[in-house]
Amino acid sequence: MTDNATAEAELRALLRAQADAWAAGDGAAFAATFTEDADFVSVIGEFIQGRAALAPVMQEGFDGFMKGTRMAEPSTLTIRFPTPDTAVMVTVTARPSRPEAPAPPEEKSVQTRVAVRGNGSWLFTTFQNTRISEFPS
Repeated sequence: MTDNATAEAELRALLRAQADAWAAGDGAAFAATFTEDADFVSVIGEFIQGRAALAPVMQEGFDGFMKGTRMAEPSTLTIRFPTPDTAVMVTVTARPSRPEAPAPPEEKSVQTRVAVRGNGSWLFTTFQNTRISEFPS
């Protein structure tokens, strides 16, 4: 594999770890996919700074309104490398939903994640989630 192909595989594995943590309802494991000083902006505009602050917020969601939901597989996934140790990943997904009640395909969001490589491994350092909607007429 080329360096970028190896990095892309590692980043896809990091995204999978994030989805697995979500499916398990594990706020600490979800937060562990981020750097200690990460910036996280949710689909409702909630701004959370740092892994330590993110873990309990996610756990509260997993124990409450997000209980039993799963992250959807991206319908679009792009990765680019502005520098060898920085990656920008953009995904488009349906909203998280329960397996028995999938989200309608028109309910989509676009997420931007910035990942950094340190000590040989990748972690997300920035996350922004935006619901896709049409302009009002």
